[in-house]
Amino acid sequence: MGPGERQLLEAARRATVPGWAALIVLFSHFPPPGPRPHHRRVARAILDDAAQRHGGQVFGLHNLDLVLLCPTATLRAPASTRASGAGGETLPELLVRLLRGETAEGQPPVTIWQLPDARDRLLAYATDRLAEGGLTPLDHAVARAELPLGLTAAAEARLLPDLLLRQTGVLLGAGGARRIRPLFREITYATAALQAEAGSDPFDADPFLLRHFAARLEERVLSALPDEVGRRGALDPLGGPPLHLNLAPESVTTGAFATVVELCRARKVGLGVEIALVDAAADPESYAAARAILAACGVACVIDHLSLLALRLARPAALAPDLVKLEWTSRLARLSGSEARELEAALVEIGVERVLLIGADAEAPLQWGLAHGIRRFQGRHVDAMLAASRLSICAQARDCSLRQCTERASAVALGGRVGCRNSMLLDAGAPADGAV
Repeated sequence: MGPGERQLLEAARRATVPGWAALIVLFSHFPPPGPRPHHRRVARAILDDAAQRHGGQVFGLHNLDLVLLCPTATLRAPASTRASGAGGETLPELLVRLLRGETAEGQPPVTIWQLPDARDRLLAYATDRLAEGGLTPLDHAVARAELPLGLTAAAEARLLPDLLLRQTGVLLGAGGARRIRPLFREITYATAALQAEAGSDPFDADPFLLRHFAARLEERVLSALPDEVGRRGALDPLGGPPLHLNLAPESVTTGAFATVVELCRARKVGLGVEIALVDAAADPESYAAARAILAACGVACVIDHLSLLALRLARPAALAPDLVKLEWTSRLARLSGSEARELEAALVEIGVERVLLIGADAEAPLQWGLAHGIRRFQGRHVDAMLAASRLSICAQARDCSLRQCTERASAVALGGRVGCRNSMLLDAGAPADGAV
């Protein structure tokens, strides 16, 4: 089961905005021996070009089908003139002409569903493809109901990379200078993928259910890391900046974590552990034990998910963290009077050099943080800045877009990294000089 099926199911659940369509190239309907290899390569190139020029996303599925989710206007516009003989044909017309005569009689090679009217059909299609992806019917039912509690070992091995994401925390130059240095690479959990595997959308109503699922993955992540050393994959601790793991305090006391610590120490690789504030507060004794272990091992201790409200009600500095992750909210920029003074006092107590602003998904969080002495950031806007810095010097970047480079850097599953021809730079986070 590849990542395409999960990503398509996730996208189908979000397909509620009018003006979009799903175009499916039905290679699975081709008669034996199936489509010729060059047909799928050409069709994929045409769809990728349309998605890049007009917006959208292409999904390659295990059954060889290709799915393009895009604005409806994309299907009405002339196809790229770079496609041989495209003329004034639209994208569907071009695909039909190129694949004519190859499909079974009476079955068109392309189908189009208008969204959101056909959203249920797309959901059913994506669910069926997910079920065909290698799990037995029993495994699939268990995965949708209880992931990751009841999967077979083989299914777990296939699922783990698709449930993980990477994101880089950075240090920005003082005074807003556009120089950027990766500080660490966090391995986190893909909320959307967990929701897709759970088979519903329970996490919005009960965020602690997400924490429960994510906690069950910690042991598997710790067990997988030793085998990743030197493989130059997304989880290779040698491939980039120091590795940060999201763990509960009790996971720090396990033998699996001790193995990872020794591995990183032997290879002189930096390591950090991010503990959610709610976990530290829920079990102070476990946190104190974990904090002592981390200090003895020289592993950075990070307090994660500190909200504005928690910052005002608690004293996170008392937890003696090496770094505190403050959640961005637009309300931070609107504070005034006594509230603003309370915030400043809290930042001084922690030390702004130990504060990192997470959720930096636009320019505003960076501007606010720099104005308050914060130079450490993490978020989608930062991801795009890193991608821009890589594309500016990468010799293989001619056919890559900013979005592709950003998404490949966040992917852990091999399928999400396909297309990058400079994985060393991708995993380094940014060029050595860090200029943007």
